[in-house]
Amino acid sequence: MSPGDPVDLEYGSTKPFNKKGLDDSVRSSDSNFDGERYEVGQDVYGLIFVSPVTSPSFHFGLIVVGVKFALFAFLIMDLYNQATAENIFFKKKDDLVRATQFLLLPIAIALQEDLIYVYTRIANIRYTNDLVLTTPSATKTKFALSFGLRLIDGMASLTINFILILTTDHVLGIFLNFAALHFLQGIDDVAFQMALEGFLGDGMEDRCRVVEETTMARRVGDFFTNSLDSVLFVITWGCMIGVWTYVYLYQEDIANEL
Repeated sequence: MSPGDPVDLEYGSTKPFNKKGLDDSVRSSDSNFDGERYEVGQDVYGLIFVSPVTSPSFHFGLIVVGVKFALFAFLIMDLYNQATAENIFFKKKDDLVRATQFLLLPIAIALQEDLIYVYTRIANIRYTNDLVLTTPSATKTKFALSFGLRLIDGMASLTINFILILTTDHVLGIFLNFAALHFLQGIDDVAFQMALEGFLGDGMEDRCRVVEETTMARRVGDFFTNSLDSVLFVITWGCMIGVWTYVYLYQEDIANEL
């Protein structure tokens, strides 16, 4: 260990800090990012990224994503039907429920693993052409496809979570809905894990191993660029607070008119 090596004060080692634990002083030094790489995501979106478009693994990934999106669509349609029939969206809630709703807004964002993944990677990774030298199927177009699908997944999940927060009448019901949606959010992770364990054949297992081994270069930019994950989180939170405030005021207006 030389005098100039960075030291992790908690563990007393020279190992680089965890990527989500980087403080502002580390973020501002580009040299600290040299050689750091990020995994592509160990799920079906990563499988879509590294698999040839004609391979079973690519089609398997698309099928899993399609099933997940279909379930999201069914849930949104059911919520819409309930809101239309019972007007639950603008039904006034008691103060305890409203306080719980407000406190859960940032937690709802943080629990969206796919959305947080997208925010983190927007700020911290870049696609480099040398990736196709080790993983020929990991093209820039496929990267954009997997990234876009993951973003849709995360936003759809957050939207459903937010609607359930706004429409549920009881605190316990809000927490039960969170638990139920966590199951739905993890469908793609379960499917990838089954493929990784060999349940879907050796070829699929091998491709999942490629996903585990594939990494992308860290983006080296200015302070704002490397802080985009935090900026996007705050913007999302602010939008949710704005909608929550509008619903709150609208509910009050309706209650005063009755």
